[in-house]
Amino acid sequence: MIKIDHVLEAVSSHYEVYRDLFIEEHRMGNYKKLTDNPYYDEIKTIIDAMNILRKYLGWETINLKEEVKFYL
Repeated sequence: MIKIDHVLEAVSSHYEVYRDLFIEEHRMGNYKKLTDNPYYDEIKTIIDAMNILRKYLGWETINLKEEVKFYL
């Protein structure tokens, strides 16, 4: 039986790739809103899925706006 934290780990690897793509595009682009970034839909979907699992595990959720501020 797969534990939920293993599922989260699997999704996290995809999150890291799309987060890096999102941040890099945001650095190069001239976007007024996060939603203008072409990777927004992908990263938002992954974050939403991860946050369901993180809530189930009692962990802090991820906020895209905070992530962008941290990595920029």
